[in-house]
Amino acid sequence: MSDASEHLAPVSYLPWAKPGEVAGERWAKPGEVPAEPWTPGLNDSAEQDEEPDDVDAEVDGKRPADGHERGERGRSDRRDRARSDDRRVASRRARFTVVDDEPAETGPERDERIDRLVVSRLRRSALSVAEVRAVLAEHGLDDVEIEEWIERYERLGYLDDARLAEQLVHVNGTRRGRGSGAILQELTRRGVDAAAARAAVDELDPDMERRNAYALAERRARQLAGLERQTAERRLSAFLQRRGYPGELVREVVTAALSAAGS
Repeated sequence: MSDASEHLAPVSYLPWAKPGEVAGERWAKPGEVPAEPWTPGLNDSAEQDEEPDDVDAEVDGKRPADGHERGERGRSDRRDRARSDDRRVASRRARFTVVDDEPAETGPERDERIDRLVVSRLRRSALSVAEVRAVLAEHGLDDVEIEEWIERYERLGYLDDARLAEQLVHVNGTRRGRGSGAILQELTRRGVDAAAARAAVDELDPDMERRNAYALAERRARQLAGLERQTAERRLSAFLQRRGYPGELVREVVTAALSAAGS
């Protein structure tokens, strides 16, 4: 890694100025800066003493500076201001200079970083092959590398679309009370292999699905009490269809639930 100082931008002066000078001013040579002449005020008479400053200075015990000394002081002040300006410019340039001190990532380092990321996500929740493939592609792996990584994860037991489909069927069907249609849609959204998804949904217990549908319809029917039978049937049917239950089962449980509710 190179020294950060090598990345600092050099100080460049304005094109119309020279180093050590203030724009618009030139250095005066010794003796070239004359003393400023004294100009009488508006209320001064012509007979007034023309050297009041010198007289006052002598009374105070001070000797007025001649033109040469004033010129030297002026040049010294300008040099100080120029140096201060140069330091401020250099400070601003250094503050906004971007220093790239991050070393380039090697191939093994990249693989280790991506592997940690994928395994960390797999430990939090099961992923489908399609979901892991998308993560690998997002991090710049080509098609050949992606398939090699997928094969390794499957061999280690980290990836298994059939097992994931069974888990999703259990969670959505048994615990959340969703129908087979909604479960299949969820499996498709997660990118689960189509054959594995269909096989898992076909294993769903039809009696359990009927019990879940009826329990939902019964609770919903109580909320629809007071409506006309036709209106209640339409709303209850739409509710169960959105939950993913097949049409034949919907008709069956709607009739039973509304009859039990007295609608």
